[in-house]
Amino acid sequence: MPAMQSRSFIGAALFFAFIVMLITSFLLFSQQHSNLIALIHTMIGFAMVLTLIWHLVKNYKPLVQYLNPLKKHQGKINLAFPVALLFIGYLIASPFLRLSPAMDIYRLGQTLKAADKGNDDVEHMYVERQVDVEGATGQSITIELKKGPYFLWPQYAIWLETLSGEFVQPLYVTSAIATNNFTNKVSKKDPNQVFNSHLMVGPNPIAASALEGGEDPESKDTRMRPESLPVFLHQLAAKADNGYFVPTDNSLEVDGFSGATMTENFIYTITMPEALTGQYRVRMEINHSFDYNEYYSSDRFPDDEIYSGDGFSAQPSVIYESVIDFSQPDNLNQMVLIGHGHHSGRDGDIYKDTSNLTTALELADRVLVSIKEQPMHTASTQ
Repeated sequence: MPAMQSRSFIGAALFFAFIVMLITSFLLFSQQHSNLIALIHTMIGFAMVLTLIWHLVKNYKPLVQYLNPLKKHQGKINLAFPVALLFIGYLIASPFLRLSPAMDIYRLGQTLKAADKGNDDVEHMYVERQVDVEGATGQSITIELKKGPYFLWPQYAIWLETLSGEFVQPLYVTSAIATNNFTNKVSKKDPNQVFNSHLMVGPNPIAASALEGGEDPESKDTRMRPESLPVFLHQLAAKADNGYFVPTDNSLEVDGFSGATMTENFIYTITMPEALTGQYRVRMEINHSFDYNEYYSSDRFPDDEIYSGDGFSAQPSVIYESVIDFSQPDNLNQMVLIGHGHHSGRDGDIYKDTSNLTTALELADRVLVSIKEQPMHTASTQ
């Protein structure tokens, strides 16, 4: 008569679940998002958790002994519990504190996803974020961005201005720009090496072999990147003591509209402080370091200390624009490419010739803007 032992079942189930989780984890990590793979990963993960709970229940007594740091095994103090706790704690804390290996693993995953650009899925997942400004009574503006294949971890800003170019307010600014906090500091291993292709993607990405360094918290507030988003920074009109246009203590109002770089497709909504009428411009400026090409090679402007510095700015920022009419809400407007910023942030002009840009033109696949009236609030009656 066939029989099934629970210990054998647990071992076999965990083994097969581990194989499936290993495969689906790699696919989710290295390729564009797939709902089907994510569902399989979630279901098997849930089954794996239930099986582990069963295993822990059946092995309760030895587990308690393992977790007791005062319990000696073969005459020696058991360090398994504190070491395991520190190890797992470090892995949990590393994404929040931007420690290795979390950031290295993240960059590798984004690079692999960019290389998977030819196999983009039909389905696209979006992250939704809404900012509720205290006391805001105006219309809400929604920006929907579908990322392009080279949207890895860019810096970007979205803002509102008049048709005559007068700055109204920021809508969203990545935190590194808003706080001038650029702590990832790398340098060339070979100072004489010339870069003329994207360092992070492509058939043979060379970042790992050609660069050294990493997170450098001590560089906070000391490194300045005026070339990152020069059009926005000049509109913000915040100037540091050295003349660079970068956020300073006098422009902390940007913080209320800033946040971490949203690295997936996103739908972002913010409410205007008060209702507006007529036409305005919504602009988005986006930039990505390390995206060199044949024209914007690392030796293109050797006498420009900003371009040739440790920011690895490579191709300049690109600017998208849409004219919206607050008097006609519910219209969907597509933002169009209108040019690029200065390669070292020398001015806030928009340069219309984009013929020398390559991968920078594929940071965003599509950006849409819409306006919606706030619902009327009626007074309650007794």
